[in-house]
Amino acid sequence: MSNFESDSVSSLHKRWLFTNINPSSEKFSYLISILSLITNVALINFIITPHTLTDFLVSFPIIAAVFSVTLIFDYLSLRGTPLNRFSKVLHVSAFANLLWTLTVIGGFISEFIINTNSLNINFVLQGMFMAIGLRIGIFVSVFGASLKRTIPISFIQPLIIFILFSFFYFNHIFYTNFAVYLFGSVILFIGVMWTVVVDRIGRPNFTSAFKILQAFLIAWTENKSDEMEKIAEAKASPKVVNTLIIKFKPEHKKEVSLVLPELHPGPFNPIGGSNLPFDIFKFYSNSAMVMHSISDHSLNIPSKKEVEKYLKSLNQVKHLETGAKCSVPITITRNDCNCSGFALGKNVIILFSKSPSGMEDIPLEVKTELEKFAQEIGFDQIMIIDAHNSLGVKIEEKDIRTLINIGKECLGNLKESVQYEFKIGYANSFQINDQQSKNLFNVPDLGKGQFGTLVLSIKNEDYLLCWIDSNNMKNGIREKIAMSLESQGFKIIEICTSDTHATSGKRNTKGYYTLGDITSESQIINVFNQLAAYAKSHLSQAKFDILKTESQVMVMGTDQFDDYSNALEKSFQVTKIFLAITFVVYILMLLFT
Repeated sequence: MSNFESDSVSSLHKRWLFTNINPSSEKFSYLISILSLITNVALINFIITPHTLTDFLVSFPIIAAVFSVTLIFDYLSLRGTPLNRFSKVLHVSAFANLLWTLTVIGGFISEFIINTNSLNINFVLQGMFMAIGLRIGIFVSVFGASLKRTIPISFIQPLIIFILFSFFYFNHIFYTNFAVYLFGSVILFIGVMWTVVVDRIGRPNFTSAFKILQAFLIAWTENKSDEMEKIAEAKASPKVVNTLIIKFKPEHKKEVSLVLPELHPGPFNPIGGSNLPFDIFKFYSNSAMVMHSISDHSLNIPSKKEVEKYLKSLNQVKHLETGAKCSVPITITRNDCNCSGFALGKNVIILFSKSPSGMEDIPLEVKTELEKFAQEIGFDQIMIIDAHNSLGVKIEEKDIRTLINIGKECLGNLKESVQYEFKIGYANSFQINDQQSKNLFNVPDLGKGQFGTLVLSIKNEDYLLCWIDSNNMKNGIREKIAMSLESQGFKIIEICTSDTHATSGKRNTKGYYTLGDITSESQIINVFNQLAAYAKSHLSQAKFDILKTESQVMVMGTDQFDDYSNALEKSFQVTKIFLAITFVVYILMLLFT
C-alpha cells in the first residue's frame, strides 16, 4: 500500500463512521422528534410552570399536530434544493428537537451545579436558538439551500413551537429578556459563519466543500452517480494502463479468461469503476475471473463513461503467445505470507496472500521488483495477483520483503519447472441452477459476478483456483474453504476476491460488506464444493493465448484523494473550534441570563 493509500484514503475511510449517525429510518426520526417534544412539554408542564395532567393532555396533542404540519412546510420550502427529501426533513427535525431537549435538560443540570437562579423559561428559549442554529447548518451543508433562503426557513418550525409553549404555559407569546436574545443571536451567527468557512475550506482545489458533500450523499443514499462523477472526472487525469488476459481454450467448450486490469475497483458504489470486476466479467460473456492487480485507489476510474471507454478498448488486443503446456502449480509459505504460481510458456502467474492475518493492498514496490526479476530470468510476461482474501492493516516493511523474497523464489522455481499438456474445467454461479445459488444473487456482501472455480488438471492431479466477486473475505474463511476442497482431493492454488466496490457504501463501521459478513461460511463452502465438482466433471484438453491491451483512461490519481482528505480533516478541525465556541457561549448564556 502506498503512502498515499495509507494517508489519504485511510483518512477518508476512518471518517465513514460518521455516516452511521443518521437515523436508520424516517419513522425513527419522527419518533425521536415526538419524544423530544413530549419531554419538553412535560418539563414545562410539570416543572417549569407547574400545571395539571389535564393541561398536558390538552396542550401536547395540539403542539404535536402543529409540529407535524411544520414538517410539510419545511419540505415545501426547500423545494429545488439538491437533497430535499421528506425523510431528510424528518432527520433534521429529529436532531434539532433532540438538541432543544438536551439544552433544556442541560439548563436544569446547571442550576444544581452553579445555581444561577435563572428563570427556567430561559432554558426553553436557549434550546430554540440552538435548534435554529443546527437547522441553518444542515439546510446549507446537506440540502444545498442558500443562506438567504435557509435563515427564514430555519426559524419557522422552532419559533412556532416556542409560540405554542408560550401560549399554553407562559401567558405571553414573546419573552422579553433581551440578554437571551443577544446570546441566541450570537449562536445563530456562529452557525452562519460555520457554513461560510467550511464551504470554502477546500479552496483553491475545489470551490465548494458542500457541493462535494451533497454529490456524495446523492450517490450514497439515492444511487445517483451523475453529480459525483462529474466532480471526480473533472479532477481526474489520463493514464495508459495495461490489461493482461490469459484466455484458456478448452476443446469444444467455452473460452475462459483470466483477466488482470491495471486498475483498482472504486471509489465507492455506484461511482465510476466500483463495479469494474463484474463489468469486465460481463464483457467476457460471464466466463472470466477478474483479478485484483497490484494497485491502489489512485487507479480508480471516475465515471461510468470512462468505464465504457475502457471496456471498448479491450477489443484492441495484442497477441503475445499461444501454447498448450503449463507447469505444475507451486506454493511457497513463509510465516503467513503465501505465494502460489504456475507458468504458461514464457509467461508466469503468481498470486500473493497473507491469510489469515490479512493485509491492505500490496504496495507497488513488490510489483516493480518482481517484474524486473522475472524479465532477468527469462519470462516475457508476469501476472502478479493480489488475492485480497483476508482483512488486515497496512502491510509492514518486513512482510513486504518476505513477499518479494518468496515471489523471487517462486519465479525461480517455475522457470526451472517442466511444463506439461493440461486440461481445464471451469464453473461459475451462473451455470448452477439450484435454489441455494439463486438465494445468493442478491446478498449484499457479494458482487454480481458471484463465485467461480477453475480446475487445472496436470499429470492426473487437480489444482483449483477459486474466485469470488467480493471485497475481501472475513479472516479465516479462506482456510476453511481450502480445507473442505482439499478433503475432496483438490490442491488449492489460491482463493481470490475481485475487491469489487459494488458492495461498498453500507451503513456499518467499514463502509462495505466483506464476504462472510452476511453470507454464512457454510453457504460459501457449499457453493465452492459444488462448483469445484462441476468444473472437474467438465475437464477438457486445453490451450492458452496470452493477450495484452493498452487503454488510455481517466483515473482519479493521488491529488484528488489528497484534496478530499485535507478538506475533510480541516472541516473536522474547524467544526471542533466552532463547537467549542458555541459551548462557551452556551455557558455564558446560562450564567448571564
